[in-house]
Amino acid sequence: MKTATDTELCRVADLNVKEKVMYALMKAGVPYAEEWEKVSVMKRKRYNGAKEVCVIITHLGKAELAKKVIEELGDEIGRDVFWPS
Repeated sequence: MKTATDTELCRVADLNVKEKVMYALMKAGVPYAEEWEKVSVMKRKRYNGAKEVCVIITHLGKAELAKKVIEELGDEIGRDVFWPS
């Protein structure tokens, strides 16, 4: 559940990538939560055809650290992580 001190960090379209991201955040001590959202047919192309995406939420004060942790995972997950615009 998102509170006033939380922010959407990113969205993940692949379950294996989500697990890697969650493990990296946990290992770095970054608090996070996840919410699942259904993707409308019109937006599925953006998420590589995924019917659902995992929205990763973190505390505002940890957002930059969390983004750095995810970016350090490299290009192997890059195409399945979607940053908010």
